[in-house]
Amino acid sequence: MTVSGFESRFALGVQHASNPATQEFDHFGCDINKRETLVKSDGMQGSRSPIGDGTQAGNYSVGGTVTIEPRADDLTFLFPYILGGTESTDSFPLADTVPELMCTVDKGIKVYTYRGMKVNSATFRSSKGGNLSLELNLEGTLADSAGAAGSFPSIAATVSAKLPFLHSESTITMTATSDVIPVDNVVISIGNNLNLDNFNNSQTRTSIPEGPRTVTFGFDTEFGSTEESKLIASAARGISGNIVYADGTDTLTFTFGILQKPETPIPVRGKGLIRPSFNFESMKDLANSVEMIAVTSTDA
Repeated sequence: MTVSGFESRFALGVQHASNPATQEFDHFGCDINKRETLVKSDGMQGSRSPIGDGTQAGNYSVGGTVTIEPRADDLTFLFPYILGGTESTDSFPLADTVPELMCTVDKGIKVYTYRGMKVNSATFRSSKGGNLSLELNLEGTLADSAGAAGSFPSIAATVSAKLPFLHSESTITMTATSDVIPVDNVVISIGNNLNLDNFNNSQTRTSIPEGPRTVTFGFDTEFGSTEESKLIASAARGISGNIVYADGTDTLTFTFGILQKPETPIPVRGKGLIRPSFNFESMKDLANSVEMIAVTSTDA
């Protein structure tokens, strides 16, 4: 029996020692796996050939990346795991810790379940002519024994029936310009920067502590007088900005604290339009009590 990618399925659920996943997602690729190491004992016994008799199973980790095109109801489920805070009327706050979850991946011949997972990073991307996508890098502690074919939970009804957000539905406003900025593409990255090497005297990770959070925001735009005067160079303290995806029913808004970057280079690569790439790091605005990122996401 051979298996094709279209047969695969992906689901997440609240962390539990034995319960199955509860929320299935339409996915576009997943490399979440158990990754083993071997501990070799290859001493000298009068031969040039390495000796494999003393090899044992070493530490193993679980993790990888899954790509989806998130719908509004998908994001309602996911944002507490990305940002850490509990939803309050479509607002998703930050928290110093992010909760654990578990995931199940059906690969046709076997069904694989991983537990103690946390979001290491979440990268949102959109570009002209396409949908908003989300790359979730998940890292965890334990892998269940592989399940038999057909043991994926019966949760097909939980796959979202909504449409993903389009890049053409996005609006970027930077306070330095008070103008809407036309953009070719957008990348928003939220990193929890987990400590992934906390094994201690265990074969598996004993915990996955959060590191310093990072938030970045990047886009390409046309090069004109507004961009030259307001975006190419800015004061070291930075500027603020936001991006809104609105499809007429649901709205997804990322609002940034202080967006900082050095002066942006202006490359000329031919006779076409000059399009600088702006790459900001978002920081907390302590003086004005504004977090590095605030997210609201409606699910009408």
